[in-house]
Amino acid sequence: MHIVSAREFRANQSAILSRALKGESVLITSRIGSFKIVPVSDEDSLTTRICQGMREAKLIEAGKLPVKTAKDFLNEL
Repeated sequence: MHIVSAREFRANQSAILSRALKGESVLITSRIGSFKIVPVSDEDSLTTRICQGMREAKLIEAGKLPVKTAKDFLNEL
């Protein structure tokens, strides 16, 4: 795990973010707390999740998936 201060992070953002992108754990420490930097995955992307929901809705309309309520879709987001 790579541990850096908030000051060091501000001074070397690109290099530190590159380390996280390569899979290394990065911990930023500051007076207000500690924070772990991790890349956003495709699964975390809201746009990706909305598109998946739209694909599922089309499959439901085609009768290939069981019917879901709007609440079911929102709970998946």
